[in-house]
Amino acid sequence: MPFRKKTSKPKPIPDEKALYDIAVKALARRARSISELRQVLERRKAAKQDIDAVLGRLREHGYLDDARFARSFVASRIENDRQGRRRVERDLAARRVHPEVIQQAVGSGYEEMDERELLRDYLRRKVRLTKPPQKASAVASLYRRLLRAGFASATIVRELQGILRGSARKGQAEIDPEKWQEWVESLSELPEAEEEG
Repeated sequence: MPFRKKTSKPKPIPDEKALYDIAVKALARRARSISELRQVLERRKAAKQDIDAVLGRLREHGYLDDARFARSFVASRIENDRQGRRRVERDLAARRVHPEVIQQAVGSGYEEMDERELLRDYLRRKVRLTKPPQKASAVASLYRRLLRAGFASATIVRELQGILRGSARKGQAEIDPEKWQEWVESLSELPEAEEEG
């Protein structure tokens, strides 16, 4: 006997009260920007004036604030993920936060942050290099990974040069320093982070 597909009744279009409940539940799952939440509510095919009213109420009650959301997002990405400035800017833009709000939040979050120290910490926590990469392709792969993590190309190159010097001081360098320098210098020919996506 063939299985019949259950036909489900189309969901009714939610009114303002139902939309408010949907919005609160969405915010309870995770923090969202105003534009992200608007997108969630628009998928429910609700009336634009109902969506605007719900978003207005949420802002009034302090549940929605893009500036606060962006500051919290930046702090989390620095503290937990050790990501660079560019990555955080891209991620906030993907969450549809206004560019001015992004610049203010990222500017204040990274204001006293030393990018080289953040990169070193990222390498310690996320990459855990025990010795320098042994092949040019491994160096290029590490470089691209650090670009995706949001670090500036010049900072990455300086740190990669420092990795070999540090391992040579510890007596761990198994790579010809001239070859390593050639690999690191060739990194400037690779595409920047914006092209990486």
